[in-house]
Amino acid sequence: MVEIWILGATGRAGRSISAELCRGGHQIVLVGRNAQRLSEAAAAIEALGGPTPRTLVTNDPAPQIAADRPDVVVNTVGPFGTTTVPTAQACVAAGSHYVDLANEFEPVRSLLELDTVARAAGSTLVTGAGFGVLATEALVYELCAGRPAPARVRVAAMPVVDGLGPAVLASVVDAAATGGLVYRNGRLVRTRLGAHLQHTPLPDGTTRDTVAVPTGELEATLRASGAAEVIATSSEVPTGRTARAALPIVGAMLRVDALRRTVIRAVDRWQLTPPSTPGDASWAYACAEWEDSETRQAWLRTGEGYRFTSRVAATVAARLAAGQARPGAFTPAALFGADLARAAGGTITVDTAVKDPR
Repeated sequence: MVEIWILGATGRAGRSISAELCRGGHQIVLVGRNAQRLSEAAAAIEALGGPTPRTLVTNDPAPQIAADRPDVVVNTVGPFGTTTVPTAQACVAAGSHYVDLANEFEPVRSLLELDTVARAAGSTLVTGAGFGVLATEALVYELCAGRPAPARVRVAAMPVVDGLGPAVLASVVDAAATGGLVYRNGRLVRTRLGAHLQHTPLPDGTTRDTVAVPTGELEATLRASGAAEVIATSSEVPTGRTARAALPIVGAMLRVDALRRTVIRAVDRWQLTPPSTPGDASWAYACAEWEDSETRQAWLRTGEGYRFTSRVAATVAARLAAGQARPGAFTPAALFGADLARAAGGTITVDTAVKDPR
């Protein structure tokens, strides 16, 4: 039977993705550092009634990937700036397919730059298989299908999440250290972290404040649209005036390697988890504007962000395991189209020929 390995299987995302795959009848291997926690996770998944999962205890999965050559590897271990490229390269060397949940700018772009070697090896690499990247990317593909490249695109991610796990927080720390980024005239340029405050509209007439952050959605939107100007914003960063003023200082401090490592270790050691975000719906938004002033908007609505992410990652892994792949490096919608977001439980609404109410 085809095996799907879940790296970080004892974490929140790993457990949820494993459960989704188990319910689909897939043979999974739970990979992690702690034998007791892996056994507990395996028992909980076995109780769902699917195939009995195997467990693999390791601090470094790359040698095991090279030795066992799994069919599909799902990487849930953050920060992805540390784990994405080495794990993906191990999968390419083994001829395995690879999926991760990254949404930091640098890991996403670095993974996509492995396209040539992945094609040569016959491996499929997918990054951003979660709410981060897919939610906004799917909307951009929906808006731009069959049309010339727009002049400008803006996307916004507004997830509702039931707390954040340490791995996600570590990724947030790495993203903040990157600093502000946007695309202008087709070129990546620096901007102030937390700039570009937007009153992002929702279909019910309300708005949510979002600010620019260096996420993988920035790169995915550029590639999906071909636009010369791209801004990616998020509600996950504080949008108050004082917080926005402090963000560049915080980002500069986190660029000091020793301090960033200390913060990430503290996050992991103390299992820090912020409180849940209030609300019952996660939203994503995209607005594309063409040179003739035509403007099109689209929204994706889904439930809690982690649940959507788990469904996305599990769906991608299952499709790769079933042979529905082509060699290369991709973001999720670049490989499977905007309907992947619908398959994971999202609802897309498109409003054409309207003006961007910024």
